[in-house]
Amino acid sequence: MAEVTIYTIAKELNMTSSMVSRAFNPNARIAPEKRKMVLELAEKYGFSPNKHASRLSMKPINIGIILSSRFDVNTQKMTEGIKKAHSRLKDYKINYDISVIDKRKNTDKDYVDALEKYVNYDGIIVTGMSSPKCSEVLNCFYEKNKNIVQVQAVNENTKCLFSSKHNEETASALAAEFLSNCLRFSKRKNVFLFTGDRESRLHSKAANAFEKMCKSCGLNLVGCADMGDSEDKLSKFLPTFKSEYFDNVDGIYTTSGICESLCKFLECENDKPVFVSFDTHDVIKKYLENGIISATIAQNVSRQMEIAFENLAHYIIDFVECPDIVYTDVQIVMKSNMHQFD
Repeated sequence: MAEVTIYTIAKELNMTSSMVSRAFNPNARIAPEKRKMVLELAEKYGFSPNKHASRLSMKPINIGIILSSRFDVNTQKMTEGIKKAHSRLKDYKINYDISVIDKRKNTDKDYVDALEKYVNYDGIIVTGMSSPKCSEVLNCFYEKNKNIVQVQAVNENTKCLFSSKHNEETASALAAEFLSNCLRFSKRKNVFLFTGDRESRLHSKAANAFEKMCKSCGLNLVGCADMGDSEDKLSKFLPTFKSEYFDNVDGIYTTSGICESLCKFLECENDKPVFVSFDTHDVIKKYLENGIISATIAQNVSRQMEIAFENLAHYIIDFVECPDIVYTDVQIVMKSNMHQFD
């Protein structure tokens, strides 16, 4: 008898080769009776699938990736994550293409054009498309290609296959607990919160979690300002912050990595509050090094992208289901361990 392959079994059972392939994956979606038929026939012929070999006989998988960040270092780290995941999948025929969109310069049309470029790809990974407008764009595009994965700044109202991100509520709780420990022996425990963009569910959830943990830790949240993820908006608010709040503030947390004007403001003040920022880009590291920032929250965008690429590939190849959201660890970074996040 000629060598038995997946195609032999598929022909005999009048199934597609992809359905036969799914039958050998316990996590793949397939009707129980069809899985039973495939496995029984495979056992009869003594057939065991060779995934790598079967992939080599199939058409390549194409994954399109849209990287959009305000910080070049995050784009670099996410690219490193892609390369790591792709290296582990080197035995499979997977191609990827990256489009980099600078959030500081580009328009909504640039996102639409990038998505249309990948409309016929097997899967798409997007970052930085968390605004309500971008959510509308992605929800429309989802009808054309449902294998969309969101990474990092995720809008939970956007339709997608799954998302890979940090847990913003854990990050905020961690920041509040750190501030509480720093202010343990202080007579006052007044803190101020700067949010990235409260229209984004990410920053809204982060703010609510911070407020909740402040109450739990005995911190007094004296004020909150929304920066709209804009350095300009933050800069314009600082005179108000100085005149109405600053003298009464012992601690600060920002849910966004945009805080350079706040750092420069604090640099000129004699009495500096405990300041917890977010992210580990170059501006943050500079002010962490000189003591203006006491600590920052690292979200590990490289690992987020690594998980997204690998899980998407396995979903396309083997129909392995993923949780709706895959969370990566968040960590406190201080001057002493900053070198570990280069």
